[in-house]
Amino acid sequence: MALALSVTLAQAACVGTAATVPASREPVRVSNGGQPFAMWDGAAARKAADAACGGRVNVSIYDRFDRATGEWVYPEGCA
Repeated sequence: MALALSVTLAQAACVGTAATVPASREPVRVSNGGQPFAMWDGAAARKAADAACGGRVNVSIYDRFDRATGEWVYPEGCA
């Protein structure tokens, strides 16, 4: 049983996958073209974050507005 499992795991490691852009786990911080966003500009900030990531930003319950800088912060990074 253990040998069959080891062979299966070894074979799975040999399977190639399509090349993709690696996900970035660095927080994404976006501003409004160099100007600060307002707290209620979340939808526009999300669109800016998607554009900054070249596709989609990972959203979570930890997304926040940074009042000190006027930036929206997406701590999960790019998708």
